[in-house]
Amino acid sequence: MANLSNYFEEQILTEKLVNSTVYVGLISDTATDADLESGDLTNEITAYTGDRKSISFTSPTQVSGKATIENDANIDFEDMPAETVGYAVIMDAQTAGNILYWCPADNVKTTNSGDTYRIPSGDLTLDLD
Repeated sequence: MANLSNYFEEQILTEKLVNSTVYVGLISDTATDADLESGDLTNEITAYTGDRKSISFTSPTQVSGKATIENDANIDFEDMPAETVGYAVIMDAQTAGNILYWCPADNVKTTNSGDTYRIPSGDLTLDLD
């Protein structure tokens, strides 16, 4: 079995996410892990104001032996539809594109029409081990 060094983990996250333009989108709780792993975006929530939101990250740190980054600012999805948010996805494009990371929401939340769904600074954590 091969392993990545801490240095290389941090370099990958820095090059591909911290120093790149990437976007965050929201996925309905009707999606499955298998859907997202395969890149299926049929359950993406798109009826909020604007497209996917640009996201910026902190520099990587080692947390429990894993290179870890987190969003460094609040991310607001305004004028949400009535929907249950089950996942966040990190994408390589503002529309269409490819899923780079996907993660289940810590707390699945149902929004009412017109609500703002916020991902607070530091709440979207990605790691590489």
